[in-house]
Amino acid sequence: MGAFLLESNKWLLYPISVILSMLLCMSAIPRIIYISKKKKIFDQPDSYRKVHTDVIPNLGGIAIFLGFSVIASLFINPEDFAHWNYIIAAILILFITGIKDDLINVNPSKKFIAQIAASSIVAVLADYRLENLHGFLGIYEMPYTMSLFVTIVGCTFISNAFNLIDGIDGLAGTIAIICSFFLGIAFAITGNYSPAIISFALLGAVIGFLRYNYQPAKIFMGDSGSLVIGFIIAVLSIILTDVVKHFEGNILFHSPKAVLLGALSLLFIPVFDTFRVFTTRIIKGKSPFSADRTHLHHYLLDLGFSHTRTVIILALSSLAIISIAFAIQDYPVNLCLMVIILSAFALFSLLYFLRRNKLSEHLPPVEAPKKNKLIL
Repeated sequence: MGAFLLESNKWLLYPISVILSMLLCMSAIPRIIYISKKKKIFDQPDSYRKVHTDVIPNLGGIAIFLGFSVIASLFINPEDFAHWNYIIAAILILFITGIKDDLINVNPSKKFIAQIAASSIVAVLADYRLENLHGFLGIYEMPYTMSLFVTIVGCTFISNAFNLIDGIDGLAGTIAIICSFFLGIAFAITGNYSPAIISFALLGAVIGFLRYNYQPAKIFMGDSGSLVIGFIIAVLSIILTDVVKHFEGNILFHSPKAVLLGALSLLFIPVFDTFRVFTTRIIKGKSPFSADRTHLHHYLLDLGFSHTRTVIILALSSLAIISIAFAIQDYPVNLCLMVIILSAFALFSLLYFLRRNKLSEHLPPVEAPKKNKLIL
């Protein structure tokens, strides 16, 4: 609609899409909360992994999907974005899977299959693939089969990463806002109208959701929200690396390599946290999907930070990593990634030792073993 009526005012449509998706999401959430309470559909707290103590509705993903999908579908230009039907079909698969999991729980293997199916639709049918790693690990242009594999694994992993960082009020939504905002700006500056609209529609929907999700949360996004958000951001990141691979550089990105580095920096906090947690669990002989309290937000909570301060710290960390990536984008890609990874590990190591020292202070003193008296 907007693409045809206001073709010469595309920059005006970006804030309009944000506002409309935000309002649509905000108008839906009170009704979802009402129905959830009436039908007793809640996320039940536990005494170990979950940090909330009250029963709270967990169907906020419905409002996010509604605000995003309606506004994105209305405002994109189908003439320059012909594969929207495949993308929305893939998103719908994850949305339905997430809804089912929020209501009755879904076996992790079935969720994994749904994620692979959605990622395959985007990679094979829509033909949006990560085709060039620009020298990362010595890899440049990838063969078609390898490109498919990397894209499907990447989308699946990132979708899971957003699902796993959705552990405290406002965290997944705040990281999603940072990602969708930067993606929207990147697409707009490089002249890619429809992907920019998709990014800004997601931005508005998540902003509307966070109105009810910051502590104390009145609703959670659930898997129907986190899986969908992670998948959309992953797909948009891949589209960004695809649509600008032939450009000569601009004020934001100096080269196609810088685009890849920028996309990776946007996703670094959820990807780093998930990769670290998965690796730790596998080393300990556990399932990578087993529940524990080893995520970054758990570490910060254990240090005594509130939900809000934890979200702020991780959001600022994400912005710092993004800033570093843009500042060093002209250097070799492996060097840039090494700098980012070492910076992240340095911050995590500091967090790890602070948490360990704090927990050790609260451990009861260890008594010396009593000696048995020798009775003659």
